[in-house]
Amino acid sequence: MTDNKSVRMALIGCGGLGRRHALNMKVIPGLELVAVCDANEESAQALATELGTDPSVYSCHKTMFEKEQLDAVAIVTPNHTHARLTIDAAEAGLHVFCEKPMALNLEQCDAMIEATNRAGVMLMIGYVRRYQAHFRELKRLVSAGELGDILMAHAVRFGMGPGGGVGGWQLKKETYGGLFSLYSHELDQLVWLAGDVRSVQATMRSGDDPNNTVEEGIVIGLEFESGAIGSLASSRVHRIGSYEVGITGTKGTAKITSGSTGTPILLHKHGEKPVQIPTNKNDGLHDEMVAFVESIRTGAPPEADSHAGRHVVAIAMAAHESAETGKRVTVE
Repeated sequence: MTDNKSVRMALIGCGGLGRRHALNMKVIPGLELVAVCDANEESAQALATELGTDPSVYSCHKTMFEKEQLDAVAIVTPNHTHARLTIDAAEAGLHVFCEKPMALNLEQCDAMIEATNRAGVMLMIGYVRRYQAHFRELKRLVSAGELGDILMAHAVRFGMGPGGGVGGWQLKKETYGGLFSLYSHELDQLVWLAGDVRSVQATMRSGDDPNNTVEEGIVIGLEFESGAIGSLASSRVHRIGSYEVGITGTKGTAKITSGSTGTPILLHKHGEKPVQIPTNKNDGLHDEMVAFVESIRTGAPPEADSHAGRHVVAIAMAAHESAETGKRVTVE
């Protein structure tokens, strides 16, 4: 798509995050949100009314694909629906933006990749951290060699409380997948900064509530393909929120201690005093959708592509196997 026509998009999933995406789509030049869809048609109608741009309203995505002239779709729905919706969209010839995590398992990821490749359409995964200004600055420092060769990478994400969602879908392993739905952002960041992961060793704890089949905490030891090592710790029930992403190299260390945009980076290079690097505030959700539209227009692959999405799921699957067996597990 190289002309000046607007990219005609639809949104599936009109909950809280879907609403935020829709409000961004409304103001992005070159993007026209022409339809919204939700299994609960009242939710779709409420969002259409709030937007005030008169998008068509649907409760069935296949009907929407048949009736609307679309270029792309954004899928912002519970995790267990990602694969089915992505495959249906690809078969309709649509480029796909799919919220993270990509899917519940590798079989679903591979089916999504096969469908989009066969249709010749793009698949982008919603790893918004890649588009937040402070994390992009951290990536720039790493890519520019400011830290030297990467030796270690770590991430901590605690807090947020137990999940919920419509019908409690975030409490069920068969619909949520696992705690990786929460920490997949951090896994993606570690891979983005330090490279693909070779193997993992993990421990995890499940809760005592029979209505919650998702583990309540996990600690993962990581070995990267480069030989660097790392770790990730995450919990939904740790009541005091804590967040940190850090990278250590042969020349120094840099870390960010908040997921909020505009957070400064603490940089300590060997032989120098620690400094804080200020960063800009931005709306990462807005900027990632701009990047998706740009990829459609230019044909350039998205930064958070299907390999990135699949690799995070592969790491998570290996971590669960490791926690169950007590052994180090190679990432597929």
